[in-house]
Amino acid sequence: MGTEDAPKPPSADEINRLWQHGMHEERLFHDRLNYFSFLETGLLTICGIMYNKEPAIGFFLPIMLVGLLFTLLWIAIQTRHWAYCEHVHARIRALVPEYRATLDGWAGPSGHSGFAISKPLALAVPFLFACTWIVFLALLIVRSTV
Repeated sequence: MGTEDAPKPPSADEINRLWQHGMHEERLFHDRLNYFSFLETGLLTICGIMYNKEPAIGFFLPIMLVGLLFTLLWIAIQTRHWAYCEHVHARIRALVPEYRATLDGWAGPSGHSGFAISKPLALAVPFLFACTWIVFLALLIVRSTV
């Protein structure tokens, strides 16, 4: 095998572009978390306020269905985007020695980087909203049958 077969190391510009791309994707990931949290909170606020009025199931079902569908969409988007962020993160770790050294120094015995804490946050919050919608629906059904 000659030296032509070995991949050449990326240039500083390529590494910088990869770094910028990774930061952009991570920001999109967290911005989306904030956007959906805000949307879901608004829908739950409307339901909470109206629940104390005269609760009509015909009013709540469409709102709750939209809320639950948004939550399921949110879970699907966050799960897929998380996998992509992990892929980019792994490339950055492989190509940027300073970043790898920082993560290795931080990870400690668990072997996890600081980036890994985003996964429970990104997936637990949508699942909690989904549970909230389901409980709210159950409460509405119980209240309408009484």
